Amino acid sequence: MTKALSSLLTACWLTGLAVGTSGAASVHMPTGATYVTTLPSGADVWCDGTYVGRSPLLVDGLVEGRHTISMLKGGWTAQELNIAVVRGTVAMASSRLSSGKRQPVGTGVESGTLVVRDTPAGAEIFLDGSPLVSVPSRGLVLPAGTHELAVRTARGRSTRAVTIYPDLTTDVIARETAGRRDASAVVAPAEDYLPTNAFAVEGRRITVRYAGHVVIARFGETTYRVDGTATDFDSAPESIGGKLYLPLALLEKLSGDVSNGR
Repeated sequence: MTKALSSLLTACWLTGLAVGTSGAASVHMPTGATYVTTLPSGADVWCDGTYVGRSPLLVDGLVEGRHTISMLKGGWTAQELNIAVVRGTVAMASSRLSSGKRQPVGTGVESGTLVVRDTPAGAEIFLDGSPLVSVPSRGLVLPAGTHELAVRTARGRSTRAVTIYPDLTTDVIARETAGRRDASAVVAPAEDYLPTNAFAVEGRRITVRYAGHVVIARFGETTYRVDGTATDFDSAPESIGGKLYLPLALLEKLSGDVSNGR
């Protein structure tokens, strides 16, 4: 167990200890634990109002009784669970997050990160009308909201709207679409929206089976077969850092169908 995680668990443990009439916390109270998982993973987790880390997460040293687990991830509706902890056991706290408000309430986070990928050779990039001399590989921190990203090459200039969400990274493929004004070519890690067993990669072919849908795609191609129908998206599948990235619109549709009970 890392020192940082140990300190987080200790903080949560302190919030759960019973306080005697003398005002001193009893260190002999029976304790248990909870294991917090979310789909998608990476949600911020609070235990009885104390931040304890990101899911999946084991929170140990909880006093026996009722506890409140709060989960929040940018782009998803906040969830709150009441759990009963029994000494010597691990209570499961699992939640499937549903798409919701993009602005986390009460966090004060008002900025996100823009990452521009696959810029055409010799292209000039403009953000909100100002030229970008260089685009850091780690991305640009921008105010949350809608921004204008333009790509200018010898063939012309294309402009697209890019939405930056609080506390999220938006990946944009800077592909040429000369003379057109398009929705942003935004991609996201598939594993942030779908369970890893929902998609498979075999060579250039990608197969997604989730929420009753079957999606067939190929690296380098922007036409996907969704339930047998050819569907064009603004970006092709990408492999970035060993992770599969798919169009955000496709991922939100698939995960949204589950959230809506389809």
